[in-house]
Amino acid sequence: MKNIIDRVVELNLRSQRATIHEVLTRSRMFDADAVEIKGRMIRVDKHWVADFASCNYLGHDLDEEIMDAIPSALREWGIHPSWCRLVASPHLYQQCEEAIAELIGWEDFLILPTVTLVSIGVIPALLGKDGAIFLDKFAHMTMYEAAKMARDSGCKLLSFPQNDFARLEQLLAEHKDLPKKLILVDGVYSMTGEYVDLPRLSKMAKQYDAMLYVDDAHGWGVVGEKPSRDMPYGRRGNGLVAHYGMDYENDNVIYVAGFSKAYSSLAAGIACSKPFKAFIKAYATPYDLSGPCPTASLASLLAGLEVNRKRGEQYRRKLYQLTKRSVDGLKAMGFHVNNENYFPIISVWIGDTDRLIEASQILFDGGVLLTLGPYPMIPKGQEELRITLTAANTEEEVDEYLLKSFGKVRDYLVSRKHPLRPAETE
Repeated sequence: MKNIIDRVVELNLRSQRATIHEVLTRSRMFDADAVEIKGRMIRVDKHWVADFASCNYLGHDLDEEIMDAIPSALREWGIHPSWCRLVASPHLYQQCEEAIAELIGWEDFLILPTVTLVSIGVIPALLGKDGAIFLDKFAHMTMYEAAKMARDSGCKLLSFPQNDFARLEQLLAEHKDLPKKLILVDGVYSMTGEYVDLPRLSKMAKQYDAMLYVDDAHGWGVVGEKPSRDMPYGRRGNGLVAHYGMDYENDNVIYVAGFSKAYSSLAAGIACSKPFKAFIKAYATPYDLSGPCPTASLASLLAGLEVNRKRGEQYRRKLYQLTKRSVDGLKAMGFHVNNENYFPIISVWIGDTDRLIEASQILFDGGVLLTLGPYPMIPKGQEELRITLTAANTEEEVDEYLLKSFGKVRDYLVSRKHPLRPAETE
């Protein structure tokens, strides 16, 4: 006889997310046990695959200078000083916060372990019981979870489709008399690499006296100020606000950066004025109740900021070139690729979960590890294969593993008369 836990699990497996459980059991591309790593090559059991699933965009996870900076910090601070931040913080926090504030050009910065903790701390604290949240439906799920917490405290939660500015303005107009209004968006969308239109959103937010909360977990470290033909991502990697040439104070932006992507460090944070920082410390519960960042993460972040100063443009230039090589190669094969700006997130449309699983097996056999986007992670009919490039990848990995294996996927799809593109794009 099954115990109560197993029976509840069985009931839940009949839900919408049962498809993810099915993919987990049928595809080796999910839940792989990596037992060895050499650069961007990973051994799973006895099979080597090229890693196109990592979000370590700048390759900081493999940078020798950054790795060399960690042991001395461990000797000084121990593995994990376990004060909550409200009690005490290793001086590494202040060093990182000051360096990041200087890089983004804003008054101050506050670090917590993850973007999720930033959101669930700051969003409910800002809105209280008498506010309204306007959530982009395509924004990251962690913001939705934070918004639900705020809703449970009494504020309104409203949503609008991605890039539907008319609907957003309608909602803002309907709630214009509320004293606290907050628009939630991704800076760079995590499944497509598309940049949100911050200038337009900021203009609308100011018109209706609203704040604009930007989760730039993926954009930080890659995009930055003064984009040009030579440097399409921009320079310094100081985020999407700088990329658009905007000003934090005058453009009413609450900017959140994540360091677990480009900087390969378990840390995240929020740009803030001195009064806002003091408010977060007092009102955002993760500042008091969550565990701190490990010493190694703070040390790698601090060293990563120095590496970014010395070699960041070199890494971003290589990253752009590898991404362009991949996108252009996939498009030349006939695939529908949702990537127009060559950000290193490449979504290849497959459009069906069974085809997604079959394609993943072909890719894995061909030596490729990437991220699957099945339903309900992705709307039905839009299932996709998600590739992420890093500066630590090589042209050989792109040509001999990624593109060659996708050629086999194309041959498989064509042989069974499956489409390479959604019908509306034909």
